[in-house]
Amino acid sequence: MTEPKSTPFNSEADYRSAIDGVLLVAQKEIFLFDSDLERLGLEEKGRAARLEAFIAGAEKGRLRGVVHDASRLNAHSPRLRELLRRFPLSIEFRQSPENMRHLADCLLLADGNHGVIRFHADHARGKQVLQDPVELAPRILRFEELWQASQPLPLTGVLGL
Repeated sequence: MTEPKSTPFNSEADYRSAIDGVLLVAQKEIFLFDSDLERLGLEEKGRAARLEAFIAGAEKGRLRGVVHDASRLNAHSPRLRELLRRFPLSIEFRQSPENMRHLADCLLLADGNHGVIRFHADHARGKQVLQDPVELAPRILRFEELWQASQPLPLTGVLGL
């Protein structure tokens, strides 16, 4: 087993690089928590391709996400919406309730072992965690609590790339 590793980041470029690293090692499940998905950059061609490879992979990956604001997903995310159309049983998004919209951290967690933690949505500071289920356990519990409190997201808008 590989030793746990935690790598801090302090820029948007490093944040996206940390996301790419976790997407590359994800095999079964990804959990996302973000205000509106914008800074995750999931619409960038390469990142969208990595996400598609994860979902369509041999182990049939599953993606669950919680957002505060669904407008970007509904109106400005054609690649992600195409994945939703193609893999409706593998991807689900929910919207957080009003009383939780003050939460400002961001999470991308994979397989209970890897993750990217952004401490505050407005600041590109955080860390990438690899091979550390102990470090990520409280974040996974937090995501599950958010998931249970959130409502399924009706997606609208036009699909297309």
